[in-house]
Amino acid sequence: MTVVVFLVVLVVLIVVHEFGHFVAAKWAKMRVEEFGLGYPPRLFGIQWGETVYSINALPFGGFVKICGENLNKESIADPRAFTARPKWQQAVVLVAGIAMNLLLAWLLISIVLMTPRWVSDHEFIGAQPLVPALVEGAETTIQLTGAIAGGLAHFFAHVFTFSADLSQIAGPIGIAGAVGTASTLGWQNILSLIALISINLALVNLIPIPALDGGRLFFVLIEAVIRRPIKPVVAQAANAAGFAFLLLLMVVVTANDVYRLIG
Repeated sequence: MTVVVFLVVLVVLIVVHEFGHFVAAKWAKMRVEEFGLGYPPRLFGIQWGETVYSINALPFGGFVKICGENLNKESIADPRAFTARPKWQQAVVLVAGIAMNLLLAWLLISIVLMTPRWVSDHEFIGAQPLVPALVEGAETTIQLTGAIAGGLAHFFAHVFTFSADLSQIAGPIGIAGAVGTASTLGWQNILSLIALISINLALVNLIPIPALDGGRLFFVLIEAVIRRPIKPVVAQAANAAGFAFLLLLMVVVTANDVYRLIG
């Protein structure tokens, strides 16, 4: 059951993130080729307008495919390609996924505040009305975002000096365990944990590492300053290096999760 709950949480967070990119790309009149639930191979898809809405075999999230993101000559030549749109619109599309994760966190925290709940064995808190809950939810989201941002900045600063404390973070196994624990304590605890993970996902994606939204946003800013596109071969090499770094970090963090689990 823990694995199922974890997968559901993972899918929700990724689909919400990708939906932000999707909505912003449509607003910017970019050519959105596909919006998919799960990852290929495709099981089936429906063509609606110029976009294919697909259901895919690997149920671990979702994706949006925008023309021009893969930097091939054919797609770049399209006037509605991602790279053909104004830089500020590209930046909006990249930031939209991050914004959606923060909005999801605010919504979930507000829902928790609007429901009566036990916060300890001897303390019961009544439900808040809609507007006060939304206001306090926004304040709480901002406070959590600031605290998590500080923690991530501290962690990554030490990553590059090989002195990071891995006990302070969790990988997929650690997160799955936390989700499983929260699921036994009531649905409010699950929503609160999802909100925390959603804020973490938003902030991690904002880090200017190639292969993340923050890295792509950094490239857009560079192109806006130098007034010419970064060579595709350079961007692809940087993205590959960034992906390799993130993959290595994930392996190390997951190994640390396993060590804590069996230790």
